[in-house]
Amino acid sequence: MEDENTDVFLENQALKSKFAFCELNLSEVFQATPNDLERENRFLTNLLHWVRKYTQSPNRKKLEDEGYHFPPIEPDISPDNDWYRFESWLKGKPIRLTLKEQLPEDLALPASNTLSDEEVSAVLENLIKFLEEIRFLTEFSDDIPDRLLYEHLRDSLNDEFDIINEGFWHLDGCSGHCPSCFQRPWCESGNSSCWPEDEAAGEMYITEEVGQFFSASPLSLKTLRKLQAEQDKEFEEFKNNSEDSDYDDDDDIPF
Repeated sequence: MEDENTDVFLENQALKSKFAFCELNLSEVFQATPNDLERENRFLTNLLHWVRKYTQSPNRKKLEDEGYHFPPIEPDISPDNDWYRFESWLKGKPIRLTLKEQLPEDLALPASNTLSDEEVSAVLENLIKFLEEIRFLTEFSDDIPDRLLYEHLRDSLNDEFDIINEGFWHLDGCSGHCPSCFQRPWCESGNSSCWPEDEAAGEMYITEEVGQFFSASPLSLKTLRKLQAEQDKEFEEFKNNSEDSDYDDDDDIPF
């Protein structure tokens, strides 16, 4: 067993050295699984085969005709985007950049505290337009103050994204944790879920930045508890109905 593990490790190192020799950065297209080197070796062997095949014939149409449809890179997004990223990677072009790096260098995005309300709205509108041009759609809750939304987007400029040539990335600001979310007071989910942070605060918990635009009422905790209880009840009823509607092994299949 030890000899077998050694062989797997040596094969892994040999495969990685071949990419290094070609000056190809594996971290761009490969998600390491050090606890499963056999899986890594299968992936790297396939990827190396693709690299050699493309080097011999750098023509997507021709390769697809030969059965090479889906470049084995990670994460896989869509066939067109994966081909675009695979070819960019082989040519030494970046395939993942921050938002700031993808936006025009001369795009002015000053700190919000240096802008009037009217200026913030204008700069925000311009930023959203440029984001759409580089395939990012902003899908936030309605009625969020422009200044708060602008601050959030400006703080997100160092977030990295894969460069794509079709479709869109969707920016919605949702992490799934309502108390830390900047759009909670304007979000249906944020307004109808009760969290431990709310119980500790004695009202809807909001961050300091949100507190500049919204004040939670002590009555908000009572409302959150009520709405959370209603949601929990609906979920239990849905779960019970789903269980009741499941077919037993002896049930006839209705088709």
